[in-house]
Amino acid sequence: MLYTASAAGPAALLGLALVVLSVVILRVKGFARLKHIPGPLWAGWTDLWLIRAQICGRLNFILHDVNRQYGKLFPIGPKWVVCGDGAELRRMWGVRSAWQRAYWYRGLRVDPYKDNAFSTLDDQVHEKLRAKLAPGYGGKDVDNLHQLIDEQVAGLVSLLETTYLSTEIDFRPVDLACKAFGYLAADVDLFGYIETTERTVPVLLATALMPWFLRILQSPRLKWLLPNAQDMVGIGTVMGRAKAAVAERYGDKPVVKRDMLGSFVAHGLSREDAEGETVAEIDAGIREGRVSSPITDAEARQLPYLQAVIREGLRVWPPATAVLPKVSDKDQVVCGVRVPAGTNFAWSPWSIMRNKETFGDDADLFRPERWLGIPPAKYRLMDQTVMMEFAPGSRWECLGKTVAQMELNKTFVELLRRFDFTLLDPTSPWKSYNAAVFIQSDMNVVVTRREPSLVPAQLKE
Repeated sequence: MLYTASAAGPAALLGLALVVLSVVILRVKGFARLKHIPGPLWAGWTDLWLIRAQICGRLNFILHDVNRQYGKLFPIGPKWVVCGDGAELRRMWGVRSAWQRAYWYRGLRVDPYKDNAFSTLDDQVHEKLRAKLAPGYGGKDVDNLHQLIDEQVAGLVSLLETTYLSTEIDFRPVDLACKAFGYLAADVDLFGYIETTERTVPVLLATALMPWFLRILQSPRLKWLLPNAQDMVGIGTVMGRAKAAVAERYGDKPVVKRDMLGSFVAHGLSREDAEGETVAEIDAGIREGRVSSPITDAEARQLPYLQAVIREGLRVWPPATAVLPKVSDKDQVVCGVRVPAGTNFAWSPWSIMRNKETFGDDADLFRPERWLGIPPAKYRLMDQTVMMEFAPGSRWECLGKTVAQMELNKTFVELLRRFDFTLLDPTSPWKSYNAAVFIQSDMNVVVTRREPSLVPAQLKE
């Protein structure tokens, strides 16, 4: 026994040494593949730099700072680079480009064991799924889509009118950051969905940066060990409601409706997949009869300053800031630099939206007037850049783009024609945590009714 124990000591040390040596070799190889691209020192050796930046909730600012320091292309991990050049990214995102979605997208599964339109990596599967979803998301197969949006906007207006309207003698501040359209009637996070999402999304995004860990979590062999998403408070409740809604549309006596889910069914979406996808100028326009009540999407598109404000808002505070990496199985040249095959190629939206060559020397400022009275070619370039938030013209264009634009067009007009909004504390307007999308809180405002002379007669009745 003494001999065996004494022999085991050197063997254990040798094994440990081999493990350490293997790790060192892997790290050196990882650093060497991107050492020709300048960037943060530790980012070249380990993914911990990127994971830390993601978890801290400031990834958008960090990438922008590094972009200004190192240029348009820089590494953020042994197999990661980031690009801050809009033109190069539009080329890479093209329909016929050699770039594909990276494994990172697998981390965006709602169901850990099944892909949705956003998480699938297979181009053919993705295109077939998009073909079934696009008519519904685009509104072509949905009766009264504009009316449905109008009803949600009216719900927000009603909530502010009845519960949060301040007067000279009645002070009722409201946190606009937590008013989700789906729960306006209850004025509460009805199923805990928002709370659960805000708590889990940062973890999901950090996990997506670790493919080896993601493979473990999504392994069917470990399904028995992990909690079922459908049992989770919030997300599980919403998934259950989605299943119930989908169940009506399939089976022996399916309910047929011309809504978004009905469109999915009509275009051949399977029941299983359906469950996964269900989850100043204004005043002049009113006086001149160019603005209805509620405003139509077509009318809103004819208000230049409104469109300038919307685009400037998307530019200065882009809603989606995830790294959205693409990968190529061959070496590529981007921004004049060779990028080895298998490299996750991410983007820096904060840098692209604040590019001074595109938007002017005051690109860091919110100034809607930059969109007015400029040459068509200049407007087109700025618009193409801002709309990269929706990845237009690519295989990955946002399916909800049309509905999102309608909501923006209608919501601003219907709120601003009725109310004035004042920040409760301008020195601290709101709190924001960046986790691929922004998680906002404490956006406390005081809502007051606009002067009666500015409100059209039909809205006073």
